[in-house]
Amino acid sequence: MEKKSWISKSEYELTRDNLELLFNNLIPAIRVKKFANLKECNSFINAIRWAEENDIMKYYSVKPKVGYIGTAQVEFRWGHKKSNYFEAVKQAWLDWERVVNKSWNPLDKFIRLLSNITGHDARIAQETEYGNLFAGIIRKASNGIGRHVDFAPMNSPDYDISQINSQLGWNLFVDAPSQGGITTIYNRPWNVNVIKGQEPPMSYGLSDDHILGAEKFSYKSNSGDIVIFNSRNPHEVSSGNPDDSDRLQIGSFIGRLPNNNMVLWS
Repeated sequence: MEKKSWISKSEYELTRDNLELLFNNLIPAIRVKKFANLKECNSFINAIRWAEENDIMKYYSVKPKVGYIGTAQVEFRWGHKKSNYFEAVKQAWLDWERVVNKSWNPLDKFIRLLSNITGHDARIAQETEYGNLFAGIIRKASNGIGRHVDFAPMNSPDYDISQINSQLGWNLFVDAPSQGGITTIYNRPWNVNVIKGQEPPMSYGLSDDHILGAEKFSYKSNSGDIVIFNSRNPHEVSSGNPDDSDRLQIGSFIGRLPNNNMVLWS
C-alpha cells in the first residue's frame, strides 16, 4: 500500500463512500454513534461478567493482559496446523453463543449494516476445506493493548483471507473508562516481505522505528459506539484508570476482496 496523507484527521460517519476512503487509507476512522443503546450495552456487560465468572474468558499471550472470549486467528499463524485453529474455532463459537444467548447479537446486526450501506456482500470469512473462521471476538482490554498491526496477507499468507486487498478493524464498545483507553493509529501502513510457507513476521510490540514521523490520530471509546479504522496501520491502546469502568468490546476484521465483497473474521 502506497503511503498517502489522510484527507483530514477527523472521524467520519458510515457511508459507502467513506468506507471506501477508509479501505484506501485516506481517512483515519469512522464512528457509528449509538449503534447499541444503554439497555443493549448493559445486557452485554452482564453477559461478559457472567462469562468471566464461569471461566469462559481466556487471556492472550501478550502484555498488557488482555482477556477475550472466542479465538484469534493470528494466535495460530505459526507453530500450528490449520486443523488446530479450526478445532479452536468450534469451541470459540460455542463460548461466543453462550454469551450472545444471554444478551443479543451485535455481529449479525453489523454485518447487515455493512451490506445495506455498501450494496456488497458481507459474510463470515471461510477457508477452503475447513469452513467458517471465527468472528466477533469479545475483549476486556482495560490495561491497554501494545502497538501492533493486522493485515492478513502478511499475518496469515497461507489462509484464504490473504486474498484481501485491504483490512479494517471494528469494535463496538459496551463499556469504556472515562479516562484512558485511548486508541492511537499511525498512518504508516505495514509493508514487509512475506514468503508463503515460512513463518510470518512479528507484528506485535512494534518499536518506535515503525511510526517515526507518521501522522497519528487518537479516538476515545464511548459506550454504544462502533469505531472502524484501517488495521494495516500500527495502532495501540492506552490503559484505563483501574478504579474506572472496564474497556469491554466486541469486534472483528473486515477484509475487502478484489470484487469489493467483504469477509469478516477475528
